[in-house]
Amino acid sequence: MIGQIYTCTVEFYDSRQHTLAWKGRPILIIGGPRNNDYTVLPISTISKREYLDVDFDVEIDPQVYPALGLSRVSYVRVHKQLTVHQAKLGHFIGDLRGSNPELFESIMKKLDTWNELIQKECMN
Repeated sequence: MIGQIYTCTVEFYDSRQHTLAWKGRPILIIGGPRNNDYTVLPISTISKREYLDVDFDVEIDPQVYPALGLSRVSYVRVHKQLTVHQAKLGHFIGDLRGSNPELFESIMKKLDTWNELIQKECMN
């Protein structure tokens, strides 16, 4: 399942209601299962451009990558990895690693860079 895109129920902060809530969103599986959990990266449409991270949000345009099953321009949020229980996974959307290995590799390289930044911050 590594490299595949699924729907998943994830927690988010609802700024209108000022509370935590749940919603379904696409995710990219990057690890697992381990103890019934998967490590994933959320995929979002990011409607407000000021929330876009130019270094760690990777664009997926359905015009460029039609085999991935996404209907709108979306972003893999490399700097927001999550651990989710397998029961929260929904239906299969597409196989990013299988259909676009170069894109998957570039996402994983950005993830390495992000994790290195975190480790450096911890050591200071």
